Amino acid sequence: MKHNQTNHMWMMVLACGGAFLLILVLPLLGLSKNWSVGISITVMIGLHLWMMRGHLEHSNHRKHKGGQDGLLSK
Repeated sequence: MKHNQTNHMWMMVLACGGAFLLILVLPLLGLSKNWSVGISITVMIGLHLWMMRGHLEHSNHRKHKGGQDGLLSK
């Protein structure tokens, strides 16, 4: 595996694990279950958007280098 792929895999594992950890920890801090699930879902969506940003940067980089970009290239 390339370094970038390994780094991306670990970022995905940490992001998903962190969001699930929030579901478990926030009620222990006194928040109701509804609030803890809502905050966790918001964090999950935010982290997924953040991870997708990395995919867009890689595809733009390939376009500038002259490489093919899968479905986006014509």
